[in-house]
Amino acid sequence: MAFLRPMTMRRGLILVVFAALLPVAVASLIQGMSTLENTRKLAFDRLKGTASAVAERQRDPFVIAQHLLLAHTTNSDVIRMTDDCDSALRISLSNYPPVTNIARTAADGTVRCSAMPLSKPVNIANEGWWQRGVSANGMTITKAPIFATIAQRNVLFLILPLRTADGQSDGTITAAIDVKYLRDGLRQAARGGAGALAIVTRDGMNVASGDRPLPFSPDVTARQNQPVEIRDSKGRLWIYTLHKLYSSDLFVVYAEPRDTLMAAAVSQVRASILLPLISILLASIAIWVGTNRLALIWLRELRIVSRRFAQGDFTGDRHKFDSAPQEIAAFSADLHSMADVIDRRNTDLTQALEAKTLLTREVHHRVKNNLQIINSLLTLQSGRVREGPAKEVLAQTRARINALALIHRLLYERDNGYERGEVPINSLLAELCAQLRGASRSMTQVQLICHASNVPVPIEYAVPLTLFVVEAVTNAFRHAFPKGMRGAIILRFDLDGESAILDISDNGQGYVVSDEAAQMGTELMRGFATQVDGKLSISSSEGNGTKVALRFPLPNTPAASTLELVSPA
Repeated sequence: MAFLRPMTMRRGLILVVFAALLPVAVASLIQGMSTLENTRKLAFDRLKGTASAVAERQRDPFVIAQHLLLAHTTNSDVIRMTDDCDSALRISLSNYPPVTNIARTAADGTVRCSAMPLSKPVNIANEGWWQRGVSANGMTITKAPIFATIAQRNVLFLILPLRTADGQSDGTITAAIDVKYLRDGLRQAARGGAGALAIVTRDGMNVASGDRPLPFSPDVTARQNQPVEIRDSKGRLWIYTLHKLYSSDLFVVYAEPRDTLMAAAVSQVRASILLPLISILLASIAIWVGTNRLALIWLRELRIVSRRFAQGDFTGDRHKFDSAPQEIAAFSADLHSMADVIDRRNTDLTQALEAKTLLTREVHHRVKNNLQIINSLLTLQSGRVREGPAKEVLAQTRARINALALIHRLLYERDNGYERGEVPINSLLAELCAQLRGASRSMTQVQLICHASNVPVPIEYAVPLTLFVVEAVTNAFRHAFPKGMRGAIILRFDLDGESAILDISDNGQGYVVSDEAAQMGTELMRGFATQVDGKLSISSSEGNGTKVALRFPLPNTPAASTLELVSPA
């Protein structure tokens, strides 16, 4: 038969080259598709990383303002609106530009005291945002920028409603966050890039934009940190991602044109498809006009280079093939290009590691802000201390400082087996109980028992949960067991589906509603519960002890084991 006849050297070599290079072409195509997917993933990770980094930087004013408002609930001058109220509010700001003003408003909407001077009486009772804030169950934020009468600029108001002992409205404490500061931050973050940055509300309203505004309206109901494709009014395709900025009301949106974001990946795929085809064509022409010996010599050299690449040595030797036939030189160039692609991928991994290091610096930045907040708490507390309860107040403050320091240590000074940004709740609560037991070592007649499931908790949950436990346990030590009364305080952290339950109970004398310290602790615990989107319940009766329970969502939690710590009576 014709196909069994001996073929000529040229035809044989051409068939061999085709047979040899066809798998390389297929492998290059597969590698090109893999490179496309990897480059696409890296581009999406960069998109999400940018939104996350901007959100972390822009979140600072909201976190600081929130803690300042909670701190002022413990200041009698502010709560009672005394003559020293203005100075107390002014001191707490400490020249922090993003928070332009803090004001105390009475139940009738009249601004009684303010960190910024009042040129004339101000009443905001008819303002819709204040009416919603004063009637809310916890801290809220305005749904859109408001022109502040006192600060004379556009701001976002953070509103903390106050209640009297009998549950009646006692006005609010509000913090004004400068929208211009947020806008300047977005412009600085987007400088030199092709993307568009904006802060939007849950209702889709634009609060602030960078130099390049969003050319579309984002869907704020989309899943966070997931890329979403959308077309603008001109038909251009964009890819954007959402990242929560504050509570569930504000989001950072970062978007880039799809063609710009995927340009490198498309170019690499085109190169991966075209280069093998060009190599086959050049090799066939060179074999047709060359000699068998010349081709075989260079093929042996190529085999040596390929073996070196397979062993991990990608230095190669491009100049060695300068005098080789064109198809051999082209094939050598392909092999070296593949080595260059591998080197570039190693470079991409290094850049990803640097990006992770940058995010770690952002976490350290948050730790610094937490310490600044605690400093503000100490300043406010010390300014009111004169005699008597000074030792107890400072001890309570030190307990909060130690609790925050404990979170920092668990995150960065030990290998806890979890990804960075998470805290093992069993280790946190075990060591926290030991600290609280040490702080109340004079009450040897009271046991402190801790049960905790072994699950990781994000740092944004760990901070309010830790401060919540400090308030609840120290309140129990101070109020539940008077005059040497024996008893026990039991702390339990359990999982219930996708929710977590934090329960602190005691068998002491019961919770006294009119007790001023207890009321302050309750307000702080409500504030911490709001930070984790949780639901707080407190039950107490005389002679039957007190139970404080916090239920909050904790999705994607694995099966957990339980650790028990019992302090000696």
